[in-house]
Amino acid sequence: MTDLLLTNVRPDAGTASNILIENGRIAAIGTDVKATRDGIKVIDGKGAIAIAPFVEAHVHLDKILWGLPWHGISVPDSLRAMIDNEVEIRRSLPWSVTERAGNLMRQCVANGSTHIRSHVDISPEYKLDNLHGVLAAWEKTKHAVDLEIVAFPQLGMLIEPGTAELMEAALDEGASVIGGIDPASVDGDAKGHLDTIFGIAHRKQAKIDIHLHERGELGLYELGLIAERAKALGMQDKVIVSHAFCLGTASRDELARMMDLLAEAGIGIISAVPGDIPFPPMFELAEYGVRCAVASDSLRDTWNPHGNGDMLERCWLLSWRSNCRTDAELTAALDMGTRRGADLLDLAGHGLEVGCDGSLVLIEGENLAQIVVDRPKRSLVVKRGLIVAKDGAWIDGGDA
Repeated sequence: MTDLLLTNVRPDAGTASNILIENGRIAAIGTDVKATRDGIKVIDGKGAIAIAPFVEAHVHLDKILWGLPWHGISVPDSLRAMIDNEVEIRRSLPWSVTERAGNLMRQCVANGSTHIRSHVDISPEYKLDNLHGVLAAWEKTKHAVDLEIVAFPQLGMLIEPGTAELMEAALDEGASVIGGIDPASVDGDAKGHLDTIFGIAHRKQAKIDIHLHERGELGLYELGLIAERAKALGMQDKVIVSHAFCLGTASRDELARMMDLLAEAGIGIISAVPGDIPFPPMFELAEYGVRCAVASDSLRDTWNPHGNGDMLERCWLLSWRSNCRTDAELTAALDMGTRRGADLLDLAGHGLEVGCDGSLVLIEGENLAQIVVDRPKRSLVVKRGLIVAKDGAWIDGGDA
């Protein structure tokens, strides 16, 4: 944490103001705000827009191939085949998890994300090695980015004896969220899978984040099971479902019923806005009161060659796929990668008000709608008063 005065910036594209950060928090905002002592670093924002940082709410730091030579993808014909393909490739990668995860963390920060939630594969094959590798990378970047880790059973849980125990152990070694994946199609036992992860989470007072790719009636059924368990265990607002493709193809009646369940149980929804796959109607969910946000998910790895760790680009993708045209719609898309992402992950102090965390992003542009469409380079990224990236590039160690 450090002290910083930013002059001539426009909070959320409003009136030009100065922002004073002291002891890592926003101390004052206004046209007449000045440094309160000698020695405070002063930066002229040159009229740039200031926004609260982006939140990367779902990524896989341990899977990333960022920085390695281009890896062509031959997509297998099933989820299980893709999982097995990834395991085989990762056995021979020249760089460690620590090196690869560090590359993506720095890239995310350079693009304006100062909080990451990462799923990390846990299994008898990997043990807790991926967790330890990601934590080691974070040791070198934690001045610039906060990190949450999801203990994720990518290879299956019930079908991989010992995985559940390793996931619980991961909560004692740096993870804070229990993950799940397609309970019926991966483990073949939806109720058993959900009972296990909810049991661990309830016992350890951890949050839950479940990958749910399953579509149609099966996906809606499982979403109902998840909501039922969250309510029964008093875990409202502590459970997130990532993808939830089933909401993208649900009938109007099914969607209305599910929105009632999700809102009542406090279930959050994350979408990566994938390719040609139907995805949840994010703006309708938000208007109904369901917490939701966008995120990158899998990028530049054995699953997906696309993606660059830029949440502004992800917000644009949501706006494009959702046919956003008005300024209000485009600004709502931006919120899905900033404010709504912070709300979804319960990030205290996220925002541009006095008393909030002294973290923000400067972007040169006309207004919030225009920056979503044009996706300008981030001119400055600040984490608790420390400048951690400039002109789209990571600053090693930060520039106090």
